[in-house]
Amino acid sequence: MKILMPGLTRATNGDWFSRKVIPSDVRDEYQRAHGVRQEERFRQPSSMPAGQAKAAFAEWVSEVERRISALRTSKAGGAQELSTRQVHVLAGRWYDWFVQQFEGVTSVETFDFFYDQLQDTREAFGGLSWDDGEDQEPSPRHTALIRAKVSELSRLPTFLAQEELVLDHASQAALLDAISPDLVAALTYLRRRAGGNYAPDEYRTKFPAPTHANPIGVKLTGWNAKEAFEAWVTERKPAAATVNRWRGVFDHLSAFVEGRDVALITGDDAIAWKNELVKGKASNRTIKEVWLTAARGVFEWVVDQKKITSNPFLGVKVAGARKVATKGEFNEDDALLILRSTLLPNEARRSEYLKAAFRWIPWLCAYTGARAGEMTQLRKEDVTRHKGGFWLVHIRPEAGTVKGSVARTVVLHEHLVEQGFIDFVQSSRKGPLFYDPVKSSKRKDDPFKPVRPPYVQVRQKLADWVRKIGVIDTGVSPNHGWRHTFKRRAGRAKIEPRIRDAFCGHSPGRVGADYETPSIEDLAEAIKDFPRYPVDAA
Repeated sequence: MKILMPGLTRATNGDWFSRKVIPSDVRDEYQRAHGVRQEERFRQPSSMPAGQAKAAFAEWVSEVERRISALRTSKAGGAQELSTRQVHVLAGRWYDWFVQQFEGVTSVETFDFFYDQLQDTREAFGGLSWDDGEDQEPSPRHTALIRAKVSELSRLPTFLAQEELVLDHASQAALLDAISPDLVAALTYLRRRAGGNYAPDEYRTKFPAPTHANPIGVKLTGWNAKEAFEAWVTERKPAAATVNRWRGVFDHLSAFVEGRDVALITGDDAIAWKNELVKGKASNRTIKEVWLTAARGVFEWVVDQKKITSNPFLGVKVAGARKVATKGEFNEDDALLILRSTLLPNEARRSEYLKAAFRWIPWLCAYTGARAGEMTQLRKEDVTRHKGGFWLVHIRPEAGTVKGSVARTVVLHEHLVEQGFIDFVQSSRKGPLFYDPVKSSKRKDDPFKPVRPPYVQVRQKLADWVRKIGVIDTGVSPNHGWRHTFKRRAGRAKIEPRIRDAFCGHSPGRVGADYETPSIEDLAEAIKDFPRYPVDAA
């Protein structure tokens, strides 16, 4: 397979930048080995001279291509060849792994015994001790003996098996030669620690740090942040609105950590990501209630799947994210502006369904206290006549979305009937009143990028229209404001709280209220006291 050569460009901030897509045939193996699945990225500061940047870029490309070639060789069953840098990177990973194997050993004698064996091997055939400092080469036979002892004491075969690495003869010999002094350093550090000296291990800093290498002991999940989100969607099947709102969160997070496996995302990464969000346009409240909530929830699910042991987003907070209190209800002028505007001629480009929505939805919300989405999903069969002569609207989960999936029935105000709403319903086709069910059924939906339900799209168009006609008070939602307005208006008309709650679908505030659930007849009697809006629909 051909390896495409990436180009070196300038990022928007002037940095030298490039990216290289990981070929699909080794993507899984590359992620296990290097913690990156989709692409590798090169970045150097804008201050770096062009010649130096090009040289660093060429080295980077060579390293990535060497990794890809090595993985393909390994996948085909062959042994891998390592570059000098790869040898020392692997030695560093071995060093961390080896030290971890003796985490709980407190016997100084254990490490003295290991060291004595190395000394004995080094001094065999009149060879040099490790402390001689003389620059003499051992014989080939002596070299083979030293390598065998280093392999035995370092447990290198076990380490390579865990890394799923098979090295060619030259690379394995180079690795053994590289870790010979590293083994002495590791034993020295472990002996010191066993004796109670926990000073930092400065020797460890000599190793080159690979980009996002898989830390020792960390089992990769095979998911980056975006893929973890998609797995969560597949199992949990959340509402389309949640998928659409959260998808951008995980696209951004995955890009921020450069496509790393979720097992490699740390608490420090989570905080750095939060700090990056704070610098952007999103408010702290949105960061708290959407971005961090989404990340915390999905990563907690990944923990539940036994893919990772801890959630890096737990406890990550953003300051100043308190909810800002709003007035909630429309003032009289804005309410009347909206209702009067529904009576004006509709734009010609609107469909018949959308024209009906702009005509009736604000009035339905104004006189029922229902959510706009509960009205935009209304169907012909949801409007019926009671034997008492008044008209009912049934708000049902099967029509779309109802909060808590709890159906309820409200009584229509006589002003709506007088304006001709019932005539409109009876003349309509069976099914949705405010969107075309045939058109919406033809759409092809992607579960990870779901199209918003048609009743949600209508609701949004109504909200945009309310702002367009001049209702610009940001303290009042262009759709949800009707619920606040209905409740306050009903309260001023002395309509009982239990009646107001029944119209809006609010839970009663006390246990005893469950015994006072109003009947349909109670609602019909109460709505007579709800004051008309002084708008002449004629």
